[in-house]
Amino acid sequence: MKFTIKKLKINHESYSSRKGEPYKYSNKLYIWTSGETILENLQNRRSRPHDFYKREIIPVVMKQIEEQFPEEAKYLGKENWGWRAKCGCSMCPCSPGFVQSTPKGFYTIHAEVEFISE
Repeated sequence: MKFTIKKLKINHESYSSRKGEPYKYSNKLYIWTSGETILENLQNRRSRPHDFYKREIIPVVMKQIEEQFPEEAKYLGKENWGWRAKCGCSMCPCSPGFVQSTPKGFYTIHAEVEFISE
């Protein structure tokens, strides 16, 4: 499956802004499918191909971060990303994403991915 990273955004958050979240001390990565409607996003949240994301998309995202955000890249590692259905909310799987177990940090990455038909 071919893809391109359409948009990449990194936020540094404070502890207080993450106070009620699970994994509040970890870097987080959310992958968004380009062109997906809100309804499609809600329907697909539990069926994301997270193994493909981890194997194929995360390395490309990390490489682009090193190129576009070198200062932030110092605090992010390429390894130790794990899929969590409740990445941003402990109540339900409404915000699935990846959590980095090490290094600890307060960065949240949003990557919009456009899948290309072959």
